[in-house]
Amino acid sequence: MKQFKRGEQQMKRGLFILAHGSRSPEAGKQLENVVANIEKNGGAKFQFVEYGAMELSKPSFPQGIENLANKGVEEIVIVPLFLFFGNHIKKDIPKILEDIKVKHPNVKFTLTSPIGEDPRIVDIVIEKGNQAL
Repeated sequence: MKQFKRGEQQMKRGLFILAHGSRSPEAGKQLENVVANIEKNGGAKFQFVEYGAMELSKPSFPQGIENLANKGVEEIVIVPLFLFFGNHIKKDIPKILEDIKVKHPNVKFTLTSPIGEDPRIVDIVIEKGNQAL
């Protein structure tokens, strides 16, 4: 970990988990559990972890980002918990993010690709299939 000289401050970074959202209370609880595990294992690069949903669940995408901005976060990395490049990834998220950037011009935003592109997904699917046998 970098040592800071007197007067130097570490940039406040936030990791934002963007879910689809659901009417199901169980789905909301599962998301909270995932986020809690991410917080626990998030490492030193992110001082704050928040989440939000595209639809149906609270907090919404803009509300969750606002929660981070209110903590003085200067850089936010957004990780969509989506498997594929559907309309939310291609159209909706970039549009909402542009509106958020206007409201928070001093915050650096980075949107990652969805988790479905990660090759570790293959291992998870195979493991789940094997567990069902």
